Amino acid sequence: MIILKRILILNLIFFSLINFSYSKIQLNIIMKIDNEIITSHDIEQEINYLKALNPRLNQINKDELLIIAKKSLIKEFIKRKEIEKYKKLNLENAQINNVLNNLIQNLNLQNESELESYLNAFNFSLEELKRKIEIENEWKNLIYSKYINTVKINKKELIDKIERSSKEKFLLEYNLSEIVFTNTTNVSLKQLFENVQESIKKNGFENTANLYSISESSKVGGKIGWVKKNSLSDIIIESLKDLGVSEYSPPLKINNNYFIFKINDIRKIEIEIDKKKELDKMIFVETSKQLDKFSNIFYNKIKLNSEISEF
Repeated sequence: MIILKRILILNLIFFSLINFSYSKIQLNIIMKIDNEIITSHDIEQEINYLKALNPRLNQINKDELLIIAKKSLIKEFIKRKEIEKYKKLNLENAQINNVLNNLIQNLNLQNESELESYLNAFNFSLEELKRKIEIENEWKNLIYSKYINTVKINKKELIDKIERSSKEKFLLEYNLSEIVFTNTTNVSLKQLFENVQESIKKNGFENTANLYSISESSKVGGKIGWVKKNSLSDIIIESLKDLGVSEYSPPLKINNNYFIFKINDIRKIEIEIDKKKELDKMIFVETSKQLDKFSNIFYNKIKLNSEISEF
């Protein structure tokens, strides 16, 4: 009897090893970034993560999903590697819960428990999400520490905007999404514009943001949320003034990047302006814009020094 049990146990171990070996064979190497290997499992998990943030990605084909997932993983790896030069990632970033709460609201969920159930439906865990959020938060902290002294704010211009707005009874707010791109390929600028606009027609604005946008908002389909008209630059206000809900602007050149804005909704709010609070908000928005620009520049610089191979 004891011998029979041992034989059964040995058989179970044998077949488990066969199954493990088979799964390892099926695990294909897709990319190598410096010394780190990216497998087909990593790609599959990244696709699950991106679909959870933007369910509209179910509408696009596998090849385009693969492109998006590769781009996302490359960016995450390069950022993580740079962050780990300065600190250890241990899920102790105080901003993680703030981002989780915003995500819960954006997904129309009630609490963290519902978010966890939602992620499980995409075969993705809450802990994995927290790790990704931590990388993004620590990257923003790194960019802030490196470039905050380079940020230039024209307070007089902002104060003038507030003064003009305070004379009106109502203020427009736009619920916006964005696609931010730059011409770093051999494709002409005209062709790049056409490619982006063709993708919007074919895949929708949100999925095109995942495909083409270099902004961090790309992971959530380019969503920015509600923005007061007086927080926007004159060039953006001009591009939006004749647009209706669900319409998008032509490409706008702002600094070294090109922006396309989509209006998701418009509302009028009664003006009750606390000028000091409004100025603080506008300074924060302008600071964030400039830091985003420095973030892209710094990321591209690091990426040039990374060895990326695809298989």
